[in-house]
Amino acid sequence: KTPLDSDSLTPIISKLQMYSPTAIAIEALRPADIISMINGADEYKSVLSQFVGDTFLSLANEEQKSLALTPNQAIAKMNVLVASTSILSEQREQIIRLAVAAYDKNTALLHWQYLAEISTATKLSSALQIYLKELSSQNNEVNQIAISLAIKSDVNRLYPIDDHLDKDIYPEVIEDLMPYFEESTSISELRKSEYFIKPMKLQEQAVKTGNWLALYSWINSEAYKEQVINDEWRLFIDKDLPVKPSLARIALWEVRNLNMVSNIMRVVAKNIGGKIVIVVGANHKVFFEDYLSRMVGVNLVQFNNIDASKAD
Repeated sequence: KTPLDSDSLTPIISKLQMYSPTAIAIEALRPADIISMINGADEYKSVLSQFVGDTFLSLANEEQKSLALTPNQAIAKMNVLVASTSILSEQREQIIRLAVAAYDKNTALLHWQYLAEISTATKLSSALQIYLKELSSQNNEVNQIAISLAIKSDVNRLYPIDDHLDKDIYPEVIEDLMPYFEESTSISELRKSEYFIKPMKLQEQAVKTGNWLALYSWINSEAYKEQVINDEWRLFIDKDLPVKPSLARIALWEVRNLNMVSNIMRVVAKNIGGKIVIVVGANHKVFFEDYLSRMVGVNLVQFNNIDASKAD
């Protein structure tokens, strides 16, 4: 995975900070969905392991026992604390414990980072401290962009908006489809196209030069948006893949994106009149824009146009 350098990402974070966000949404599972998956179909066990993590689930269980709270009770208590405009260090420790008990990993991590900013001692369990230290060192956009932006913008929570409730059907669709991928001429051609090659080259340049803005500007451009639809997703419609599993794959991709947009609208409902930054994979962005552009009361602001709209 291409390393992300926090110093090199400063131009990106500074640009996002111009937007003055009041809420930040990220590609992570919502606590409510984690609870549903824990109590749901067996197929979700692997999803929880992959996208939440067995270690975190175990730590959450320990915090629930220690606090004598159910996950939903922990969510309610956490929501009260993060709504405060002035949070003390000891309250941040309580927020971390409640967020872990509530399966809200990234809000816990955000407040761990807030504590790191003031180098305060902590009364958190040693196991939880070790986990959060390791989590804070991971190389991803949540750490390097979302959390950095949240701290600079005095935002006290991260809203997870991802969805994997399609995964009860997904495995059988992929099982039918995957054997054809290796034989597909269209996929072979796609891997040699600008759609694949240009972002890789921009990543390589970013690592060498420290200029990540060029990559982020490209994947937020109209040209890249067209490539996502026409070069990648049209492969499942009129090329050399079997029709039935291909259309099923597209349908499940739409299910996931529609559910994610529904989760974004829940964030909108809690932040009427505010400004929401969404940190999400570029392939999702294309579909989000289509759906969100039809929502009453929602005004889309492109990353590449933030300078022009910072006063809006």
